[in-house]
Amino acid sequence: MANDRIDSALADLERERDTLEAEIETMIGDMAAASDAQRRSGEWAEDGAATRRYLELTERLGEVEQSIIDLTRRRGASGPAPSVH
Repeated sequence: MANDRIDSALADLERERDTLEAEIETMIGDMAAASDAQRRSGEWAEDGAATRRYLELTERLGEVEQSIIDLTRRRGASGPAPSVH
């Protein structure tokens, strides 16, 4: 993969990471605002819709972060872009 394609892929992954982090932060706030009863039996319960969505988002965030690490290493291993003089 050429450096420009790696840079483009990294930019896309970084945007996705930012979006995921923002959504996760919002969900954490929503969970904190939920009453104990809602967290036990509502959408934040162990098998609730919000809990499942939170887990999906955090799993995807981990995948995205690993992809960023992998591509950053590939980018570093390929060396600097050739200079034009």
